[in-house]
Amino acid sequence: MRILEELAYAAQFAANQWQAARLAGREEEKNLWLYVRGQRDFVQETGQVYRFEDYLRSVPATAPPPMSATLSARVDTASHRAMRLLLEALQGAAHSPDQKRHAIVLLALLNFIADTGQSGDAEDYINNRPERAPLAIAHFRTRDEAEAWLKEIAEPPSPAAILIGDEYFLAWYSREDAARGMYRDYILEPHLEGLVAEGIPPSAPSFDTRAEAETWLASHPAAPYAFVSISKEYYLAVYHERLKRHTLHHVASTLKAWEERKRGLELRDARDSE
Repeated sequence: MRILEELAYAAQFAANQWQAARLAGREEEKNLWLYVRGQRDFVQETGQVYRFEDYLRSVPATAPPPMSATLSARVDTASHRAMRLLLEALQGAAHSPDQKRHAIVLLALLNFIADTGQSGDAEDYINNRPERAPLAIAHFRTRDEAEAWLKEIAEPPSPAAILIGDEYFLAWYSREDAARGMYRDYILEPHLEGLVAEGIPPSAPSFDTRAEAETWLASHPAAPYAFVSISKEYYLAVYHERLKRHTLHHVASTLKAWEERKRGLELRDARDSE
């Protein structure tokens, strides 16, 4: 089974356990299952699936891995409590062999994050992602620069969102056949559409040039979104916390491209259903 499938099944296992805890009114357990799911999201969105796959190979397929020394020392943290929850779920319930494997994958995932020194980064991601722009791991001025980066790395992060200019792309790599590539990813446009529907503030800061707007944003970072006017045209400024930079998205043309994208997807789905 490919690692992305392993992680998808493990995430579904966590979602099922979350649902059971919710229905039973076990609030703390419900929150811990959300935390576990968030740890999976962190590893996947930061392009570390193959790095985790290498780590997972050292874990027995049928026996729970011991808690890492790093996690053992982090008593009273969410990661330590989540590890205990997973061990209890694995040992105390009559799960099928597949479900036990999913739990073992999640146990290994928590160990992996702790052993690679990423516990703080993962918790920051989980706690703050609702208030941040969609995660991008790198920025490039041009597509040529991005493609050169993708070709040069023996095993690039995958799958991982990157920025080329002001646009999101998804970079991907397949270890199984050594293929790699990137494509335009429309993950910001729904946010922009929703913000415009709420209304652009009439008091949005106004600038004559992009350079002026960027200078102002450097000392007034968006949190993570803010409308600005440049040459009497509205833009959405987006602050990318991980990269410490802004992108600027022309509202009218971005919404137009998004509508065209949605129409194209609707036509494709209609053809597929015929």
